[in-house]
Amino acid sequence: MKKLFVCFFLLFVIFLPLQSAIALTAEGWFEEGISLENQCVYKEAIKKYSEAIKLNSNYSEAYFRRGISYAMAPSTSAEALADFTRVIELDPKNADAFYERGLVNAYLINNEQARLDMETAACLGHEGAMEWLNPKEKEVRYIQLGDYLASGKKPVAYFDFDKYDIKPAYNDLLNEIGMVLKEQLPETLVLIMGHTDNSGSEEYNDNLSMRRAEAISRNLEESGIDSSRIIIRGYGEKNPASSNKSEEGRTLNRRVELIGVER
Repeated sequence: MKKLFVCFFLLFVIFLPLQSAIALTAEGWFEEGISLENQCVYKEAIKKYSEAIKLNSNYSEAYFRRGISYAMAPSTSAEALADFTRVIELDPKNADAFYERGLVNAYLINNEQARLDMETAACLGHEGAMEWLNPKEKEVRYIQLGDYLASGKKPVAYFDFDKYDIKPAYNDLLNEIGMVLKEQLPETLVLIMGHTDNSGSEEYNDNLSMRRAEAISRNLEESGIDSSRIIIRGYGEKNPASSNKSEEGRTLNRRVELIGVER
């Protein structure tokens, strides 16, 4: 009887922690990862975040924190890059993810992509990205043009599939932006950012996004904005505003965004 009791006790001791581990939710694994990361035990933290992701493949915070832990070691920079990219796919407006991915790209000497990431993060209001872009001119800042539009419209124009001609519906918006730049923000530069969905090759989309930005630029020049005040960027399919898995998402990605840049 005593032997039987001892066997049951040993089974209980072995099974209890196993049952506890099995019972952990994605949030539980995530919290364990945070605790380990705070102790600078990054390899173990990565394991915990990975368990959280296994339970919830859309857990953007777990991808983000795992990316931060990966970024602590140069040998896992590629893994960090992949995690930050996944966060951006799940949350296209996550300024922190663009900023962190920009830092990793800069470390890997992917300079052009690093700048694209930092510009997007800055447009989303990330102060660290703004400083990264303007290290010698701290006073330079990005200005949300939408705050100056009496119509309440967003400074964004959308385009039809494989097109770069401006729809007539955006004439009033562009006229209003032109008036704001001339009357309220006469010293402000304007950054025009062209984007596409992921249909077609990357090279083709880079060119198409630039043509869309150039079309908006010509429109502003015709309204009296000097070309020296205009900065044009073509991001292609790199910085989607929404998922490209649906037609609705692809429609939102075929766009040009405008933002002010204080000299």
